[in-house]
Amino acid sequence: MTWIVVKYKKNKLNQFKNDLKIKIGNNIKFYFPKIKYIFPKKNKKISKELNLLDDYMFVSHDKFSELKNLKLIEYCRGLKIILKSFITNQNKISDFINKCKKHEVNGSISNSFMQDINKSEFVFLTGPFYKKIFKIISRKNNYIEVSINNFKLRIKNDNLIFKNI
Repeated sequence: MTWIVVKYKKNKLNQFKNDLKIKIGNNIKFYFPKIKYIFPKKNKKISKELNLLDDYMFVSHDKFSELKNLKLIEYCRGLKIILKSFITNQNKISDFINKCKKHEVNGSISNSFMQDINKSEFVFLTGPFYKKIFKIISRKNNYIEVSINNFKLRIKNDNLIFKNI
């Protein structure tokens, strides 16, 4: 199966899926990795789920291996764009999807997914440093060492959720 990467209109996701099924047929696979996090708000804990890739997702079907079939779906309702480099990057796309699925717990990607990403800026989505931007200095067992505004901290990695910015 060939995977394509599409950018979709968030408020028209269901329309896009239905339109795609009409034009291509059934047996379509959709994949968009999600992260789930809980944050405090007015003495309550609110659970939120975000698409890791924002408004991009992976779509797979046997017919996508032929470029002429992409013309069929170019004008689906809810579709913004099809990334054209999907043909040459099939291995990378499959590797990324497999990596995401390997780190999924109950349909959401766990924090272990971020273990091999360093030297990049992140933002905390939970905890006392909620919405603070930081850089990872190092990882050790259940702790990460981070830098927030040149202030170095060692934080326990349990139930800590952050995303790359």
